[in-house]
Amino acid sequence: MLLISIIGLLGSSFAETATETAKEPLFKDGKGYYSYKKPLALTLPSDNKVLITYFYQYGCNVCLNADDALKQYAARNADRVVLQRYPAVNKDDHLTLAFDSIFKALGKPELSDQYLFDSADTKDKLLKNNTEIKRWLTKNGISEEQFQYLLNSDSTKQIANQSKNMNIQYSPIMPPMAILNGKYILVKDTLYNDDYTFAVLDFLVDKLQKEQENK
Repeated sequence: MLLISIIGLLGSSFAETATETAKEPLFKDGKGYYSYKKPLALTLPSDNKVLITYFYQYGCNVCLNADDALKQYAARNADRVVLQRYPAVNKDDHLTLAFDSIFKALGKPELSDQYLFDSADTKDKLLKNNTEIKRWLTKNGISEEQFQYLLNSDSTKQIANQSKNMNIQYSPIMPPMAILNGKYILVKDTLYNDDYTFAVLDFLVDKLQKEQENK
């Protein structure tokens, strides 16, 4: 009888725990994602697509992983999301903004992706070593003279200002950082893993689209 009672008690406890777990949302604010205290005032896509705005910096392995995951997700869900990508601006890193703007002004935005990839795990060689930086630029068809010209060009400054304005609007404290509809935030504790990122994105995209439909 005693064993039966214990088994019955344990069975009841497990059932209650399972019920509580079932009621617990898979993701919530502080678990998988975070929220702005007040959603940002943004112009969102008119077709109910969710806007994902991503901030990254060079020399950041997690930023590279997150960038790949977000681009994959956006490609697979082109009917549901729009992805925008910008360099993060902070006092310790001016290179990401400058180089990203130069590559775009040159008409070769793919070089920004390449620099993100090449600098991800080089122990700061492509961030602080001028010789290595010059070698990379030369290898990718950019002379020192061309680089200096582009650095001071109006087109580069215009692109850089656009990125700065996005940073002012979103205030990305720590790259990598992805923001959905100016409301929900993903940081490195989610973005480090592709599968986890995809699961949280699915959850939030569904949530945001339902919120939009109910307005």
